[in-house]
Amino acid sequence: MTQTQYCERHPKTETNIRCGRCEKTICPDCLVHSPVGMRCPDCARVNTVPTYDVPMPFLLRGIGGGVAAALVLGFAFYFAAPILFRLVFLDIALINTILPFLYVAVMALIGYAIGEAVSLATNRKRGIRLKFVSAACVFVGSFAITLGFPSAAYGLTYLFIGLALATWLAIRPF
Repeated sequence: MTQTQYCERHPKTETNIRCGRCEKTICPDCLVHSPVGMRCPDCARVNTVPTYDVPMPFLLRGIGGGVAAALVLGFAFYFAAPILFRLVFLDIALINTILPFLYVAVMALIGYAIGEAVSLATNRKRGIRLKFVSAACVFVGSFAITLGFPSAAYGLTYLFIGLALATWLAIRPF
């Protein structure tokens, strides 16, 4: 008859599994599958994939790139939009019809540009923290764009659609 064995990391969990290298008892929660069998976390030496390892300098570069892109694009559009509307659209009814869709398109373009700026600033690294950085930068850029567009006249629907699309396009590379 065999003696009851317990996991070395979880003393209340019964197990019959042993590490293939050091012979420590491990439970199914602890074990790491490796090409040569089951290993304990100490012997498996689990490292993060370098693409998903985002150290603080890269994170700060991503924040800087995203905020710079958001502010430059947002304020460039804020100052260029009135001039563009006067030059391109002469009919006020046409402007009022197309303006909400143009707002969504501009938000999507700026969201895509912010995502690419953060991605380039971090050497194409990926990770959940970079998604948060990109999403926050979209909201920074959206303030200037919302000031440039009279979006309140069309309701909040287009504002939310534009923000959702821009945020999705900004976090897509990560």
